[in-house]
Amino acid sequence: YFGWDQSKDTIYASGCVTGICHSSLLVPGLLAMLLSQKYVPSAKLQGSPQWYQDAMHALLGFCTGYMIYDSFMGFIVEVWQPGRGPVLSSDDWMYLGHHILTSLYMTSTRWVKAGHISAMVLMFFGELSNPFMNLKLILERALEQDCCKDVTWLPTLFVCNEQVFSICYIICRVFAASFVFPHLTYDLLIRGKKNAPMPLILCWLFLCYGVQFGSIPMIYTSIDNVKNGPLMSSAGAHGEL
Repeated sequence: YFGWDQSKDTIYASGCVTGICHSSLLVPGLLAMLLSQKYVPSAKLQGSPQWYQDAMHALLGFCTGYMIYDSFMGFIVEVWQPGRGPVLSSDDWMYLGHHILTSLYMTSTRWVKAGHISAMVLMFFGELSNPFMNLKLILERALEQDCCKDVTWLPTLFVCNEQVFSICYIICRVFAASFVFPHLTYDLLIRGKKNAPMPLILCWLFLCYGVQFGSIPMIYTSIDNVKNGPLMSSAGAHGEL
């Protein structure tokens, strides 16, 4: 397609496009939901307007379904080796763990009909940088294609998108998380015990902190990308002047 070789690169890129569509649909819906009600991470679903309840189930169900699809495509189909089955790298295991943890979190909040706001705010900041990440992955594969080697602006687009992704990732996973996680933890432990069983709340905290700590390697990579990228280089040049 578009001159690409009929190989796993095409399947990989199409999966990334699916990820972009998923996040682009999910993020605006999550933002609208979070702004429509009082922000209480441990709140019960009971008493909310019916449209809100339906929308919550639709958004979290949509996201859970995508996690299942992405796990199947990314960790079975794309890494399948004849005679050996799926062969996963350490990064693959990390991403698979992320998908499992987030799916369990979202499904359990829908089951107990409480804590859904905590799931939605975590998914909002988790998915906000995802379109840029998937575009980065597509551009990486595109730069390896013979049909794209003469496209002079493609490397520039890759660098610009990498900078945007890295900055967005740092904002979501470092700065926003510094405010979201302490408040979410306090609310779940203090007010949440009235709305959900404490063992489940502790499980939620384990899941969300597990995902956050799992993102540390990518945080460091993003910081390095910004430090070594054109924005910092330009700032350094102006400083010398």
